[in-house]
Amino acid sequence: MEATTTLADALLDDLDDLMDSDDAQEEEDAEEEKQDDAEKPSTAEEAEIKQSSQPGALSSRFLESPGLQKHMAVIRDRNSTKLSSSLSQKEKEEENHQLVVQSNKHLASLAEELARAHGELAMAYKPKFPELEELLPNYVQYKNAVRTIWNEMDLTRVNDELNQILSSNQIITISVAGSTTLGRPLTDEELKLLDTRATYIENLLEIQTELVKFVEDSMESLAPSICALIGPSTAARLLGLAGGLAEITKIPACNLQVMGQVKHSSSSRAGLSGASTKQHVGILADCDLVQSVPKQLQKKALKAVAAKLALAARYDFVNVDTGRARSAQTGRQFRQDLNEKFEKLQEPDKAQVLKALPNFDTFPLLSIAAC
Repeated sequence: MEATTTLADALLDDLDDLMDSDDAQEEEDAEEEKQDDAEKPSTAEEAEIKQSSQPGALSSRFLESPGLQKHMAVIRDRNSTKLSSSLSQKEKEEENHQLVVQSNKHLASLAEELARAHGELAMAYKPKFPELEELLPNYVQYKNAVRTIWNEMDLTRVNDELNQILSSNQIITISVAGSTTLGRPLTDEELKLLDTRATYIENLLEIQTELVKFVEDSMESLAPSICALIGPSTAARLLGLAGGLAEITKIPACNLQVMGQVKHSSSSRAGLSGASTKQHVGILADCDLVQSVPKQLQKKALKAVAAKLALAARYDFVNVDTGRARSAQTGRQFRQDLNEKFEKLQEPDKAQVLKALPNFDTFPLLSIAAC
């Protein structure tokens, strides 16, 4: 009887434990439902997410931003009219400096937006030609190639158009990849999305070109030494990436020579020579100082130009910060020193001078030592 009672009690205890665990599980489920309801977006948030996922939604959000539109209006008005004559020379320079700084900040944002837009364009074109993104890492060349190839499966029909935007090595590589690609023709909806994203990149490039032109025109007064050293075009692109004259002075010379570089993976270089990809170099390698020397010396020239550029940037910034008169004399002197250095590097090695042997009749002691 005692054993039976003990067994019954054990069964009742087990039943109570099961009921308690069920109640605890119900409480946990209720708490999870509350958390899900709290994390679930509202109707307005759902509409915003849906709108942002539509093609061109992010483009309008960036290009139609009030800050960018206001700045572009000021620049266009500045280009069409002259500065007010009521301003002093110092006030004009300060206003010009502020506009250039703001332009550089917008150029940095544009570069980030272009990279994001390039990724979206590549995603839209991947069903048609997935290998093209790795073969053309430059977003301008990629966009132009997409516009040229479009929905054509036989790339030999568009070789003439590709010759106008790409090199012969790139065309050969793309033709080989296009003949073995697993891509398929795009549908009408996919082509519409592709056109929207390509047009968005073209709009970004138009704004970028307008900003770069304004910065180039203003660089002579803002950073005369940098412009005298590497040219206003390269200077504007570097300052646009750095974010301004003050920011570029904080960048060491070793980083200046690789600013704006395009990183390539090993697969993206398949079929392309190392010379066409230009590894470990950036925008500074495009300046005329570096391009004026032979290819085997361009790496040394790039290091030397980057070192002088770091000094010229600090010189221009000190003059701007202290309000002293800015001059291109330092940049011209640096450029002259570099030209002389590059000329010496390109000089042929001097022939070894052959020295005549001593006359043993004249120096009998030497003849005895020789014996």
